[in-house]
Amino acid sequence: MSSPTPLPSKRPAGPLMAVLVLLLVALAGGVAGIALDRVVLLPLRFDGPRVEHGPGRHPPRDRDFRKRFAHELGLSQEQQTRIDSIMDRQGRELRAVRRGVQPQLDSIITRTRRQLDSILTPEQRKHAEEIRRRHPPGRPAR
Repeated sequence: MSSPTPLPSKRPAGPLMAVLVLLLVALAGGVAGIALDRVVLLPLRFDGPRVEHGPGRHPPRDRDFRKRFAHELGLSQEQQTRIDSIMDRQGRELRAVRRGVQPQLDSIITRTRRQLDSILTPEQRKHAEEIRRRHPPGRPAR
């Protein structure tokens, strides 16, 4: 009878397991960081959460435009009512579309801002942030 052949000894998977755990932790940290940025930090960069305006409640700029429009064209009350109805419907449609694309827009804005900030010196970044505060998104520059 021949002597039994020894089975190859299994090496512990310690180093490989450690690398896999580190990769998993890094991935989880990246996902958590992105989630934190999107949920907590991004709204703060844009002066708080967006305000939705429902039908009949127009933001001051919209209300002023409608008054000027009606006055300059000499609209009757019935015309104003019909135009308000059209503008309200258009506003709802635009808000629905914007809700669908807003995450993509925010992502592009954030990525662009980070790329620009990576080029600026710390002093320039601070100055750029001051400029952003003076000219928040959605308000035309003067």
